[in-house]
Amino acid sequence: MIDFLEKAITRISKIAWGTSETKKKSSELLIAEYLRRSSLFLEGYSIESGPFFSPAKVLGSNLDLEDIITSIFSESGKPNLLCKTICLRYLEWVSLVGEGKIINGEYQDIYEPLIKYFERGGTLRLDQGIYLDYGFGAFPIDNWRKRYSKLHAIDISDENLDNVDIESN
Repeated sequence: MIDFLEKAITRISKIAWGTSETKKKSSELLIAEYLRRSSLFLEGYSIESGPFFSPAKVLGSNLDLEDIITSIFSESGKPNLLCKTICLRYLEWVSLVGEGKIINGEYQDIYEPLIKYFERGGTLRLDQGIYLDYGFGAFPIDNWRKRYSKLHAIDISDENLDNVDIESN
């Protein structure tokens, strides 16, 4: 468990928050893929929740990683609360995988798309509680599970994302 968690902590510690100032098609793909994966995960457990649920709570675990997040993000306001929460949920996810409570092959890493999005300079915020705003557009999150569980899987390899961005310019 420690190895998974240490790698995840290192990874989110290196994120340069909100550095992208250009619209990228890959941003839309990464966010949509997160919403698809997370909706499928919740459907597998028959849980009703918003898109930024705690995987530890879904699985009945008492993980408390709040202190780790606080130590990583000591600068006030960077990243915003939503992005911090997503990083906390990512740490929960990798801890649960490390403990064997989530089998990697059973569910794709639901947080990988958003962590990649953050690494590529993106940031997120909620707008009016019903839109997930990424700066150049927004995803409606009312009825999100019904909407996004029907999407086809998206290739989020760096090569594909880079090609999508090149083709859309």
